[in-house]
Amino acid sequence: MNKRNTRAFAFGIIVSVCIIGSFYFSDMKEDNPEELIIENAKALLAEHGYVVLKKDQFHEKEKENIEEPKNTEPPKQPSSTPKSAEAVTVYTLEIISGMVSHDIAVMLEKEEMIDDAVQFETYLEENGYSKRLQLGSFELKADMSYKQIAKIITKS
Repeated sequence: MNKRNTRAFAFGIIVSVCIIGSFYFSDMKEDNPEELIIENAKALLAEHGYVVLKKDQFHEKEKENIEEPKNTEPPKQPSSTPKSAEAVTVYTLEIISGMVSHDIAVMLEKEEMIDDAVQFETYLEENGYSKRLQLGSFELKADMSYKQIAKIITKS
């Protein structure tokens, strides 16, 4: 390769870098892209039913809520009729795709349907129920045993 070919090759590289660079930097110049992103985000949130507030507006609303306590309910009078001693809590468990036995056990413990999430999860694992969980909504009662709950959520 001689001197002339090398210079022509270098000149071609310089010209191509200049052309590519000019297109690259000319596309980056938009009219304040951060404002466009913020406006798009606000529109998306509004479309899904959310309200967007600035920090100072949020703090004002928060102070208003603190200053005005909500005492709209009349004070409850003690009931003269005795409540049923066997009132059972009913919970509708919604199992969605991707949930594992740990997630279900934690949800049931949070809703006070079971006493110990780890123990319930261990029960599901040891008895093979954790691999047969079904998607859907299931009505569970607080007085159910682990076996009854497992049979309902596995539809077996």
